Amino acid sequence: MNGTEECTVWWCDKSGTLLTLEIIAIILCIIGGLGNIITVLAICFSSLRNNINCILIGSLSFAGFLYCGLILPLQAVIFHRHSNAVPQEFCSAAGGIRYTLVGVILVHLGIIALYRYLNVVHLAQYQNLSQKRPLMITIAIGWILPLFFTAPPSFRIWGGFTFVPAILACTFEKGIDQSNRIVTVTCGFIVPCIFIIFCYARIGCVAYGSSKRVSQWHGNVSQTRALRLSAMMLCIFGVYFLGTFPYFIVNVYDRTFSKPIHHLWTTVLGWILYCTNPIVYTVMDLNFRTAYRRFLLGDCEKSPLRRGPAATYV
Repeated sequence: MNGTEECTVWWCDKSGTLLTLEIIAIILCIIGGLGNIITVLAICFSSLRNNINCILIGSLSFAGFLYCGLILPLQAVIFHRHSNAVPQEFCSAAGGIRYTLVGVILVHLGIIALYRYLNVVHLAQYQNLSQKRPLMITIAIGWILPLFFTAPPSFRIWGGFTFVPAILACTFEKGIDQSNRIVTVTCGFIVPCIFIIFCYARIGCVAYGSSKRVSQWHGNVSQTRALRLSAMMLCIFGVYFLGTFPYFIVNVYDRTFSKPIHHLWTTVLGWILYCTNPIVYTVMDLNFRTAYRRFLLGDCEKSPLRRGPAATYV
């Protein structure tokens, strides 16, 4: 432990545990950061940039890159310091960035679910929202909306973030107004998850109804591709949900942090699953496998940021 301050928390005599957590954070920072930024670049340097779904995946992956590249190094620093005191300004910034990026990721998953739903159920509305201006506005909303919930506690206007030594993390402060935390959890996690589940459930209903019309089903290649993409994005949401839901449950039922080990393992689980999206893209989509391979081999298109006249409606 740094300095002469007295340490009374559980990890004071467990330097090996903190070193392990620090190493895990650094490894996941490298793996997740590289995986997500390679996804962004592979999309930019291939024809995938003309696909609406891939544009949204690129924005989602960039948020994942920022999370792995900013939050995990900050957490590694906290583990390395072996201190139960962290500057308030550091925690306000770290907590704000962390929860903002988590919100950006979830909002993007909601946007992707909406586009998949419209692509399968309401194609005309999907094509309207896929035009350049509506698409850019939608992506901007995905990045800005979480700030309405995280900026006030970051500046201690409504709620606040503080360092909790028991879990070695900057999180919502218990000693001040909790309404921001309640609103953030409700509007920033529960409502989006319900919306995403509804979208994919509706897609599933359409797919089930279409499967009964075998002759029409086999002839509708576009819809088949749309459903395949929807399945991949549902898997991405499932990965995110598995990584976030345990953390959410632990924080709801253990607000006093009496069981810090559960807070730590659910946090690390979230980190691991945030790094797995590129793996899902690789396993489930041939176009992504091709784009990754061509990018890593240097076989890229000449004008990476130039978009075609119209995005592919799948």
